[in-house]
Amino acid sequence: MRQFASSGFRLWNLAREAKLTYSFFGLFALLALSSSMLYYEDLVGLGGGGVRAYYAGEVAPGGAPVRGAQGGPEIALPDEKPREQGPLVVAATYRKLLEVTHFHLFTVPVFLLIITHLFMLTGLATRSKVGWIAGGWLSALLHLAAPWLVRYGGSGFSPLYGLSGALLGVTCLVLTAYPVWAMWWGRPAAEGAPATEVST
Repeated sequence: MRQFASSGFRLWNLAREAKLTYSFFGLFALLALSSSMLYYEDLVGLGGGGVRAYYAGEVAPGGAPVRGAQGGPEIALPDEKPREQGPLVVAATYRKLLEVTHFHLFTVPVFLLIITHLFMLTGLATRSKVGWIAGGWLSALLHLAAPWLVRYGGSGFSPLYGLSGALLGVTCLVLTAYPVWAMWWGRPAAEGAPATEVST
């Protein structure tokens, strides 16, 4: 941690084993972002239809299930009359929202804390660093709030889920990938003198 307190320290001065450690962290962070995108892909859809079904309990006009709505088990019943309605869709409960939010509030800040600290050690201008770091934290906060807004504010907020997820994905991609690039290939030409490697 003493490197973060040193004003002149940059990622390209790290020892090779520290670079490998942080590079693999960056790789796993990118894999985590990719798996999150795939996991929530069905929820977003065009216009956030799946988000409306999952969090607000709404179905598409005409009773058809919205994209991403998961049906429950089929129950065989005698045919008394033709079925006219679509599948039963129930809004996310308060407890379900609380569980998801509780888990993410313990993991997302730790993830952002690590990648933003690495991002601070790059050679970017302070204004760029502040912009990307603020973008990461604000998009994460918006993404955590989006399910609550959809559930209790109405399905009109459903596009916010996809938008905040996209913003979070872009900012985290930059906050993760750029430090890895900077530690291996980012030494500016002005710092031509060989720097001593520092281990962590």
